[in-house]
Amino acid sequence: LIGTPLAQRLGIGFVPVRKKGKLPGATESISYSLEYGKARPGSSRGSRCGGQGGYTRGEGAELEVQSDAVEPGQKVVIVDDLLATGGTMRAACELLKRLKAEILECLVIIELKALKGSEKLNSIPFYSLLQYE
Repeated sequence: LIGTPLAQRLGIGFVPVRKKGKLPGATESISYSLEYGKARPGSSRGSRCGGQGGYTRGEGAELEVQSDAVEPGQKVVIVDDLLATGGTMRAACELLKRLKAEILECLVIIELKALKGSEKLNSIPFYSLLQYE
């Protein structure tokens, strides 16, 4: 997880958005389509699904967040390691909007620009440290 050390360094809170079934307590979830792969069974990765699993186009996945993790109007920044097709990041944004969070921006370390994932984020400001064509 990248968000944890970043939040600690900035002195702000951290809320994990994980693959369904990984968080305790009451949760809010969202289903979305994986455009380039499928979730790996038993994987503990929460910020990005797909990864090294077997690739089959159009599989579904679910993300969740604890229902009481964000207060209405609370400002959030969504952080991930990689932006590929943008489906997971868009789902995380939609999930936090359901909790009435104010999404300030989305940040990733690596962006695969050829897949145009940032286009799925609509008007949410997006930043990446490294871009690969």
